[in-house]
Amino acid sequence: LEGRFGFFNAYLDGRYDQHALLDDLGIRWELLRTAYKPYPTNHFTHPGIDCALALRAEGLRVEDVEEIELGVAASVIRTIGEPLAEKQRPRTGYHAKFSGPYTIAAALIGGGGLGVYLEDFENGVWDSPERLELAGKVKVVADARATEIFPNAFAAVLRVKTKSGAKLEKRVDASRGSTATPLSHEEILVKFRLNASRALQPSDVEDLVNVSELKTSADLATFFRLIHQE
Repeated sequence: LEGRFGFFNAYLDGRYDQHALLDDLGIRWELLRTAYKPYPTNHFTHPGIDCALALRAEGLRVEDVEEIELGVAASVIRTIGEPLAEKQRPRTGYHAKFSGPYTIAAALIGGGGLGVYLEDFENGVWDSPERLELAGKVKVVADARATEIFPNAFAAVLRVKTKSGAKLEKRVDASRGSTATPLSHEEILVKFRLNASRALQPSDVEDLVNVSELKTSADLATFFRLIHQE
């Protein structure tokens, strides 16, 4: 790492903090701080999705929505909120993954997986009139609190005005799947099963789930047999 042609010299001009690397070695495990993405979308859209799912769980109905304001960190607006007209009417399913308005619509209508999943970006789904109409009601603005928190966490606030005049609000200060609001073990398994089933047979997926500890050669043999597909 620190050799003449090592990583630190090749990529960091030899500047690094050895205390950050070596302090608590064998005690502090950075892997445990891994953030899992519950939704297959740009990460900046996640806290807004969390807010939308929460309001939906509390009884908000799509047909009652008059207008929606999504507040996010100022620096992420150019990624998920601009140009607003294009974000409200994405051109492709991939484009929709980077749209604050569309992902809010998908979550409120009711997406797959853990709330929003790959099928929500398939042709005939992302461009359905219902979803585009709802996305067209979403505007994206800078929120002071989310801006202050960023980039230590991705935060958002969702404000909904209903046709009856009621005003609903939901705020999250850290997106679901982060170390502040981690996914449960069961939620991680849901994500694994969904993703693995796109390449493996259901029985093989469950066998992989059951190989929870790779301590013996038999376990390793089972593991590599299942993940190696011709």
